[in-house]
Amino acid sequence: MKTIVIKLIFVLSGLLLINGLKAANETYRPAPGSYVIITGTSTLQSWEMRSENPGGEVVFSIDEEGNPESLQSAVFRLNKKSLESNRSGLKSKAYEAMDADRHPEIVFTGKGNSRLVENGDNYEITTPGELNIAGVTRQVTVSATCTNNDDTRLVCSGSQKLKMSDFKIDPPVMMFGALRAGDEVTVNYTIIYER
Repeated sequence: MKTIVIKLIFVLSGLLLINGLKAANETYRPAPGSYVIITGTSTLQSWEMRSENPGGEVVFSIDEEGNPESLQSAVFRLNKKSLESNRSGLKSKAYEAMDADRHPEIVFTGKGNSRLVENGDNYEITTPGELNIAGVTRQVTVSATCTNNDDTRLVCSGSQKLKMSDFKIDPPVMMFGALRAGDEVTVNYTIIYER
């Protein structure tokens, strides 16, 4: 009987040790140096708006060496009024078009089924989810390339094309209709995530 108890303790200790070596979940949040740039066209010239204040968090399953194994969840938030432009007229028209007073944030929420592929020192991540802009939610798939700079930082960059009309946003018009923004915009981002 004593031998059976010792063997059982040994087996349970081994299982606990193996379980302790499995990947742990780590939460990362945007750090200073992160930015989002939205670019578009108009009848006269291209335009750009930039924010250096993205929010949210991502949760990765991390292996024992500190490398991401899988993306568990992702939430990205951007306060619309943090978007700046060197054209004050554009800024106010963009806030109005995105209904920033009633819907102050752009929110992306990953919905699982994310794919993470290691590619040398980089990780290619693709995650489907819901993007909400101006109170309208659409299904989108977001892709990013992430680099593990050290044990506590991941730098993720990507680009996403969107149409304003998909979110029931009327492209801004200025100068009595002489300047009309195009429907398609490109969202470029670099997010420095820290644990």
